[in-house]
Amino acid sequence: MISLRTLGLAAALTVSGLFASTAFADPLKVVLLVPGHANDGSFNQVAREAAEKLQKSGDIKFELREAMADPSQSEPVIRQYAAKGYDLIIGHGIELSEPILKIAKDYPKVHFAASGGPDLADRLLPNADGWTYDFGQQGYLGGFIAGKMAGVETVGMVGGPELAFVKASHNGFKQGLKEGNPAAKTIETYTGSFDDAQKAAEVTRGMIAQGAKLVWTSGDGIGNGVAAAAVQDGAVTIGVTGEAGGNAAKVNVASIVLDMYPTYKTYVDDIKAGTFGKKFLVSGIANKGLVMTKINAVGEKLPDDLNKQVDALVADLASGKVKLPNFFQ
Repeated sequence: MISLRTLGLAAALTVSGLFASTAFADPLKVVLLVPGHANDGSFNQVAREAAEKLQKSGDIKFELREAMADPSQSEPVIRQYAAKGYDLIIGHGIELSEPILKIAKDYPKVHFAASGGPDLADRLLPNADGWTYDFGQQGYLGGFIAGKMAGVETVGMVGGPELAFVKASHNGFKQGLKEGNPAAKTIETYTGSFDDAQKAAEVTRGMIAQGAKLVWTSGDGIGNGVAAAAVQDGAVTIGVTGEAGGNAAKVNVASIVLDMYPTYKTYVDDIKAGTFGKKFLVSGIANKGLVMTKINAVGEKLPDDLNKQVDALVADLASGKVKLPNFFQ
C-alpha cells in the first residue's frame, strides 16, 4: 500500500524536477577565475575559450577574473560573486581550490567548481563539483612520441612546481618514453613556476648544452620559454601549447592539450537538471577532455608510420584496451 508520505514525497520530487528544468531558462551567470593570464596559450586560455564557446551558444553569460593565484586576493572576489547570487563560480587551477571550497560552505544555493588532484574528490560538497585531468595520459603520450623520434638519445623534461600532479605527468612521460625507446636518457628539472618563461628558457638551454635534442614540457606558460630556447639552440620540443610567440610551429612536434568545453558543458547541464554537486570530473582521452594535436614534422626524421602508431595508441587509451598505472605512486 502506498502511504500518503510516499505520495507526498513523489509530488515533491516532481515539483523539484519541474523547478530544476525551468528555473534556469535564461543563460546562467558564471564567473571564471584563472590563476594566470587568459592569453597564455595554455592552461588559462583553454578555460577562457570553453567559457566563450558556451556564451556564444547562449548557455551562459560569464565574467573573467585573471591573476587569481593568491588566495588572499581570490577569496574576497569569490565571496563577492557568491553574494551577488551568481549561478556558477569556477576556480580553474589548484591555487583556487581551497578558497572555492571554503566559500561554498557559506553559500549553499550557489554552485561552485574547484580544480585539483585526485584527493579533491573526497572534499567535495553538495554544491561543489571537482575537476582534474589525466596527468598520466598527457605525459605518456608525449613520452611515446619522443621515444619514436630518430636520433634522440637524451631528452630534457621541464616542469613547473614539483607538485604531486605535475610529477605524475612526468612519471607518465618517462613510461611512454621507455615504451618508445628503452635506451633514451632524461634530464629533468622543475622550475618552481607555471609561468616563468625566462627561467624555463634558461633550463632548456642548459639541457640542450648537455646533449638533449628534444625537450618536453609538462605545460603552462613555461612552454613559451622552452620553445624560444629550442629555436635559438637547435632542438625540438613536445608539449608546448598555443603559438608560443610563433615558435611552436618551428620546433614543436606535438602536444596533448586540454579542452575544457566538455567539463563546463556538464556543469551547465547538471545545474539546469538539478543534479549538480559532489561530482568529480576527469578530463581524458576517452571523453575528449584531452586532445592530441596534429604531428608537426620538424627536427629529426619522424617514422613514416608515426601518425598511425599514435592514432592506434590514442584509440586504445580511449577504449580502455591500454590501461596505464597510477603515476601518482
